[in-house]
Order: sequence, then C-alpha cells, then structure tokens
Amino acid sequence: MAAQVAAAPAADVAEQPQPQTADGVASPAQASVSDLTGDQPAAQPVPVSAPATSTAAVSAPANPSAELKIYDTSSQPLSQILSQVQQDGASIVVGPLLKNNVEELLKSNTPLNVLALNQPENIENRVNICYFALSPEDEARDAARHIRDQGKQAPLVLIPRSSLGDRVANAFAQEWQKLGGGTVLQQKFGSTSELRAGVNGGSGIALTGTPITPRATTDSGMTTNNPTLQTTPTDDQFTNNGGRVDAVYIVATPGEIAFIKPMIAMRNGSQSGATLYASSRSAQGTAGPDFRLEMEGLQYSEIPMLAGGNLPLMQQALSAVNNDYSLARMYAMGVDAWSLANHFSQMRQVQGFEINGNTGSLTANPDCVINRKLSWLQYQQGQVVPAS
Repeated sequence: MAAQVAAAPAADVAEQPQPQTADGVASPAQASVSDLTGDQPAAQPVPVSAPATSTAAVSAPANPSAELKIYDTSSQPLSQILSQVQQDGASIVVGPLLKNNVEELLKSNTPLNVLALNQPENIENRVNICYFALSPEDEARDAARHIRDQGKQAPLVLIPRSSLGDRVANAFAQEWQKLGGGTVLQQKFGSTSELRAGVNGGSGIALTGTPITPRATTDSGMTTNNPTLQTTPTDDQFTNNGGRVDAVYIVATPGEIAFIKPMIAMRNGSQSGATLYASSRSAQGTAGPDFRLEMEGLQYSEIPMLAGGNLPLMQQALSAVNNDYSLARMYAMGVDAWSLANHFSQMRQVQGFEINGNTGSLTANPDCVINRKLSWLQYQQGQVVPAS
C-alpha cells in the first residue's frame, strides 16, 4: 500500500513528502516543501563496486492491512490535530516534522505513542515517545566511532565556519571522549571562493587546529550552544603520536572538498600519514571519474541504501527525486520511519533491539533517540568500494 509521509533532518527546518509503505499510522504532515540542500545538479548514481555489509538484527516489513492517515500541521493547531488523532483511534503517530512542533507535542503530554521525526533542543524521556531524525551531529558521532575503531588517536575536524560546523565539532568531540579518546582539534574553512584563492596562492591546509572542549549534552548529543575552545590540549595523545594528526574528518560539499583534499596534499604531502574521512555531505551523486581519482583514499559515510545495501529501493528513490542524493536520503528515512513504527514497542522497551534500516543499523538509547550506524565507502583507483 502506498502513501506519503513527510520527514525532515533534525538540524534544518525543511520538509519533503516521501513515498512510503503504510501501517496504521497517523502522520502530522507539513504541506509545503522547502529546499533541503540548495541547488544540486542531477547526476547518475555513482556505482559501488560491492554492497556494504550489515549485521543488523531485524528487517522490518510493513503491515499490508494497516491504514495510514495524514494530518497537515500547517492547516490547524497541533493540539487540535492530536485530539482528532485520538478520536480517529490511531495506534501511533509518526511526526511531527519541525522541531518547534515536536517541542509543542512534548508540552501537550499526549498519551499517544509518537515517533517524532525531529529532535527538540533538550530530549525528554517519555515512555510513549521515540525520536528519529537525520542530522549532521548524528553522522559525526558515527564518524567518531568509525575512526576510533580504525585505531586512530589524534583527530582533526575540518568544518565550515558556521553554526553547522560548531554543532558537528561538538558532537564529534563529545563522542570521541565518550569512547575514551582525548583532545580533538578543529580547523574552520571559509567559502568556496576563499578555498579557490588558497589553491591559487599555494597556501594549502596545515593539519593543525584548536583543541575543543565539548559542552555537556544529553545522551542524544543535543546542545544549544557552540563548543568552547581551550588554549592548550589536556592530554598527550598528539605527543604519543609523534605530534601528528593521524585522522581528518571533513564536513564539506563536493565543491568544497574538491579544493580541500588537494590543499591538504599541497601543504603536507601525499605521505602525511593522516587518513582522510568525510561526511555524506561530500557525496551527492555528482562524482565523475576525475573527482573519484582526485579523492583517492578518502573514506566517507553513507546510508546503507545508497551504499549498495538495497539496490531496488535506491533506484526507486533516485528516480522519484530526480537523482538528488539528499532527497534520496530523506526517502530512505521515510521507509525506515515506517519500519520503526511497526516495531515501536521493541525499540522503546527491548534493550539492544536493532533494525536493519535503509538509513543505518537502527538502535535506541535509553531516551529512545534512534541512533544510526552508517556504511563507510572509500575511493580506490577511480572506483567507490566498501571501506576496509
């Protein structure tokens, strides 16, 4: 049964209706569609040489006999919608989409089971609410785990000069220290024109930065303030590593990373010893052969659907959104929202319960914030392959 469910990333006020399988869910939807990613040229999907593997526990089919009803949060107050949902006898609400509506929902103390498609600034543990969102912070925490698992000790986070960059830096540093790591350095970059000027001037990018002290946040990693900076590191992992950064996590668009990676090589040489990692922000399906060769060795995170884990759904999603990878990720989020709705009680109550999702291997923390373990890919000899 086909239906439409809207979904939005946690960090940005943006929505997009998404095709979705139905399962007796009331979904407060937002009618308007705003630009999620800025202008992105359509392109053919970048082939992945081998499917990324996953060890998630459950693959969740939809209930074909269930009914889906959509409620438009732009047409009436949320309080009225929730009352109507109760009268209609819905078993679970999927949504709302916007952060302010999620916060309003919390204030309403609704008794309905809710899978919110965004996160409030401060997570509240409610027995009837789970939170599911795609966010750069969530991706940064997964990157910290991946980089730590690869044995790295001295990371540098290379981020845009913006609130997005600050949030990502804080999330990465907090997760890194939670895993037993020490100081994380950060360095900020400016606009594409500034990067271009740096290339033309031969300045390059040095693998240095300012240490970060992440602010205390909830288990979900949410914070309302930017990270504060220290003047000196608090530990000696950089000294133990010979004074060198050994991992660089880059949060950049394809246009930005096309300058950043060569600038790192320009300043440090190709044998700097640092492994380069990037967020999915750098992968928008626009990578031609020259770009893939230029990115040689770079690892980047991606949702399993776009990493070869579900080729039929990937083709369906890219066709529906004109090959826009950002919107395809939202499409996958809609599918996963439905799987989570079908297994709401298990996610809420069963410790360690895991779903093999299209946006990641999905688990819940004690506040029922859905965490995602992503796939990692690597550019190798002009191809995209699973990262080793």
